[in-house]
Amino acid sequence: MAQDDTALDAQALDWIVRTGDPAFDDWPGFMAWMEADPTHATRYHALSAAIDDGVASLRAPQAGAVAQPIAKPARRAPQRIGRWAGGAIAASLAVVAGLSVYERRPQPYAVEAAPGAARTILLAEGSRIMLAGGSLVTIDRRDARIATLDRGEAMFVVAHDAADPFEVRVGETRLVDVGTAFDVKRTSDGMRVAVSEGAVDYDPGPNAIRMTAGQGVVATRGGVMRITVDATAVGSWREGRLAFENAPMTEVADDLSRTLGITIAVAPEIADRRVRATIATAGLARDPTPLAALLDVTMRRSAQGWTMSAR
Repeated sequence: MAQDDTALDAQALDWIVRTGDPAFDDWPGFMAWMEADPTHATRYHALSAAIDDGVASLRAPQAGAVAQPIAKPARRAPQRIGRWAGGAIAASLAVVAGLSVYERRPQPYAVEAAPGAARTILLAEGSRIMLAGGSLVTIDRRDARIATLDRGEAMFVVAHDAADPFEVRVGETRLVDVGTAFDVKRTSDGMRVAVSEGAVDYDPGPNAIRMTAGQGVVATRGGVMRITVDATAVGSWREGRLAFENAPMTEVADDLSRTLGITIAVAPEIADRRVRATIATAGLARDPTPLAALLDVTMRRSAQGWTMSAR
């Protein structure tokens, strides 16, 4: 490995450790480093993936055991890097050594945001995926222009490339960008898409539906319906607001559970009630009882969490 590559790897490893700290707040500095040179993002994601894979192999569970999520070690003081490097990073460099061969194979990998905690993925080609709490997306390291939303909700801010359009897959459905920022949410019986900038094609082909800013679709087992949305509210969950427009109460409960990191269920008698509301989520994880007045429900606590029922 050339000296320049060694220095770049050291920088990338340092950012991997620092951004893994829950107290990390130098996002402007991180973004500036990522955007300073295209090789920065490429090496950051390659090393991060290699380390995750290497640590996973080191901690492979015994037969019959349940594998626990592997969190990146947090850095709270500069000297901690050395101790961590002596463990997980050092073991993972064996994986990095063979990275050039490894990267030639299809390499899908999953990125998950824990319930109650959002997460941002910076792709080497310039796009960003912002995952809402409790969400899961799958990406291929060889082709970051294809992402699959497996669970939850994500905001996609796409670096447009007419020759290589960005594609989001939700089950059998494909969404293709036409220069775009858009939000996608998987629901219990389908999906919701809302566009804030540019345009998106829903299920490209003879029956494609093109959505532009302020438009979206709701797809359920019963079919696909165009909707009008407030473009300024698309992805408002990133700012601590959940916006609902004619959404069933079950969807509201699911979104609240993912966002707050607590279990909120809905009683059968109001499961299909439609909701039009914007909910500020600050403080609700500690005390969700204000939802009673906001949604005209009764909040009851149990050992499993909370249940919303009719008044």
